[in-house]
Amino acid sequence: MARAAPPLEVYGRLPAIDFVALSPSGERFALAARDGDHRKLFVRRADGQAEVATGLPPGKVRELLWGGDRHLFIFGSSTIYAPIQGFDRQEWMGGAHIDLKTGKAFGIFEKNNTFIQAFFGWYGVRQIEGHDYAFVGGYTFDQLQPRYNQTDQFANLVRIDLETGATKLISTAGGGNSHWLLGPSGEIIVRGATDPHGSAYQLFRGGGGPPLLVSKASNGEARIRLVGFGRTTASLLLQERSEDDVLLREVPLSTMSGGEVLKRGDNTAGGVFDRDTHLLVGVASNEGANIAMFDPLLQKKVEAARKAFPGLRTALISYGHGFDRMVFLTSGPGDSGTYWLVDIAKRSAIPIGRVNPEIKEADVGPMKMVSYKAADGLDMDGVLTLPPGGAARNLPLVVLPHGGPLVAGDEAGFDWWAQAFASRGYAVFQPNYRGTLGRGEAFRKAAYGEFGRKMQTDISDGVKALAAQGVIDPRRVCIVGGSYGGYAALAGVTVEQGVYRCAVSVAGLSDLSRFQVWVTTRNGSDLQASNFWRALMGAAGSQDLKTVSPARLAQRADAPILLIHGEDDSVVPMEQSRIMEKALQAAGKPVEFVSMPGEDHWLSKEATRQAMLAKAVAFVEKHNPAQ
Repeated sequence: MARAAPPLEVYGRLPAIDFVALSPSGERFALAARDGDHRKLFVRRADGQAEVATGLPPGKVRELLWGGDRHLFIFGSSTIYAPIQGFDRQEWMGGAHIDLKTGKAFGIFEKNNTFIQAFFGWYGVRQIEGHDYAFVGGYTFDQLQPRYNQTDQFANLVRIDLETGATKLISTAGGGNSHWLLGPSGEIIVRGATDPHGSAYQLFRGGGGPPLLVSKASNGEARIRLVGFGRTTASLLLQERSEDDVLLREVPLSTMSGGEVLKRGDNTAGGVFDRDTHLLVGVASNEGANIAMFDPLLQKKVEAARKAFPGLRTALISYGHGFDRMVFLTSGPGDSGTYWLVDIAKRSAIPIGRVNPEIKEADVGPMKMVSYKAADGLDMDGVLTLPPGGAARNLPLVVLPHGGPLVAGDEAGFDWWAQAFASRGYAVFQPNYRGTLGRGEAFRKAAYGEFGRKMQTDISDGVKALAAQGVIDPRRVCIVGGSYGGYAALAGVTVEQGVYRCAVSVAGLSDLSRFQVWVTTRNGSDLQASNFWRALMGAAGSQDLKTVSPARLAQRADAPILLIHGEDDSVVPMEQSRIMEKALQAAGKPVEFVSMPGEDHWLSKEATRQAMLAKAVAFVEKHNPAQ
């Protein structure tokens, strides 16, 4: 008797709990949660006692942050259409502030007539002469007014009084995109900035211009990046890139040279900072899965907390003073995502709530990391997810490459796309193709010039490896992906042939030359993004992008294609899917197109997530039945 799978729409539900933030003292935590069809904010004490429950403002919740134990910030984004100053569709971040002492709340930039009600950079809360202030990046209305021969505009540093909402301009960005590092009293210690053309990254002492501390050329990627303070306010934490390595280095502010290399070769590494002093206390990588603290006692606490979750992927989400209380997110075999409050003194780990409570333990398909080699001998890995309770031989396969493309790779934890297909009887393979972060600089740089070339064959080489092991049937394989993964799906049946029985592209690229023009146009004189894509795609080396553009190769398509795209996509314009649809129709190839009104690049709305899954799974089942 076949095992009954949960309804498919369960996998497309927004998380029941998707953000948890512990206050600096560790005495209370905030969480954004689903309450029926509504989103709510809850604040509870560490003993579970409820303090605040309120509806969340309109928009898509993106983060919760504390400013001390008194101030709580809820950040969300909305898609804005503003065809001025180089902006077209943009995902702009807004926020609301709750004063837990007075119970008062207001929106960031709500109480002013100078700055638009969106912020572009968060620099934390500082206390100055007994008053609490938030520091954010902001644009004035005047900056965004269309005018003749207008130069590019960049966000300024703005201070907001958390009692009155009053705003004050602290520092202008000058001629390039800037960010600031603030001292304990809100003073500007260092300003980091790209030049107006994105060709150099510079560090300045204080908020103004000279004295210049560092200037490094940047051709598509930053050679140096300010991460934060070091272990004192007299040192800085920098990420530095050379031709063959990446370093996380703590350098003295006085000389900006020498210092100590804290991490080498790990392009996911970043700092762990004290909640009050903002000073460096450790190094984390792989999205919080790996943590090394400088203080042996703190390291012992983190390791003791992880021991509570054997066999699961664990990520440190939030922590209080001295790491006496921490919030972890776990997932893995039998766990579709759980937030835990760990109390070191009490030696306890208490579940705060489950991310996907409708998906039971038995419904979670087993997942594991698998290793293989690319055709050129490069070591590769990926995640293999199998159907719950099923056999692991000769299975139909769905290949699910991640987006990005140069982002942290997939690991063996719960993934709602992968589990949705696994629940329908498919093995699912998530390959970490070359360029994926967390596997060293040589692996990342191996992607440059290989867009649609070796980055693509890395994926199909994984299919061959699984077939050789007998896990999957190579005659029953489809490819599904979003963003770059959507491009890989299209390339899998045009640039490549004979591998896949169908392809589903969600917000994927199809015409690389047109996308390059779009990136250049929207970024104005700042060429950093344009140079990055040119180098990655191979255009900087005069390679012909037509040979790896699926829309230009539509006549080669050897399998049916489903295109899905959100109308409010601000990362990959929906034009890319429309171009592909028209090219396939002109070539007489089978294609379906699904437009998602009001949806962004990340499938942030529950209804469209569910609609996407329903369409994608039905398409795969039609052209590659699991039974």
